[in-house]
Amino acid sequence: MRRFSNTSLMRFQTRFLAPVAVLAGSLLLVSNASASVMNTLLTGSTGTVTVSIGSVFFNNDPAALPSGTCNTLLQPGKGCNSDVTTNTTLAFTGGPLATGEGIYINNNDLTAGASLSDMNTFLTFASHSNLVFSESLIGPGSSNTNCATANSNGASCSVFAGSPIVLTYLNGETIASISASGKASDTGTAGLATGSSYIGGFSETLTSLPNGMAPTPNDVQQYFCPLGVCDPTKTITTSQSGTFTASSVPEPSPVFLSSIGILMLLVGIGFRKSHRNRV
Repeated sequence: MRRFSNTSLMRFQTRFLAPVAVLAGSLLLVSNASASVMNTLLTGSTGTVTVSIGSVFFNNDPAALPSGTCNTLLQPGKGCNSDVTTNTTLAFTGGPLATGEGIYINNNDLTAGASLSDMNTFLTFASHSNLVFSESLIGPGSSNTNCATANSNGASCSVFAGSPIVLTYLNGETIASISASGKASDTGTAGLATGSSYIGGFSETLTSLPNGMAPTPNDVQQYFCPLGVCDPTKTITTSQSGTFTASSVPEPSPVFLSSIGILMLLVGIGFRKSHRNRV
């Protein structure tokens, strides 16, 4: 796994953190709502995800806490497929969340058709039954499907038109990210209508591919769709992480989400890498 040097990290933060602050600050100016779920949830320190051209499937997370109870507390027979990580600052009535607390990402598959019930219980928590995140929007992906052009830092593409997964080039590797937005409530699903809005999503840095190719966006596209013909049987399994920030601002538009959501995920990855470098 590659690590940022201090100089590289400073450049990374300067490049990506400033636009996030500007965009987030401008949106706060139009806020007129109030809500009790606030700040940031970080997820996924031990969970994995299996990605194909048609699905993003979150695998069972055996390290999620309380150990052995996720099947009964969340979705019977399904268990937790993510967990709360350190540096989570989410504030809500009945909180805080404990590091390692199990999370169930409802419907397991972000790209499959979800029922209304699934959408209203997008994220649920093993030890805080009243805390719930809904899903109103997944994606959008990139309008650029020519991943050969995503060959410089910050350049992005999607493997095919309509894919919600954005592939972003970063120093010869690929950040695969999928954005999400919706509502967060600490009074169960009944509180979602007047709950906080959140933006965020899941991401991971791809440092290798199953076929041994370099993990650039173009190589990822060629792995899934050699010669332009996509193979639905090919998959990549990798660790995953999530960043979700709740506030009292209105839900973002797809245009806003596509700009700030990716920037938030990139900054989250930079923070995680800098933290690991210091320990």
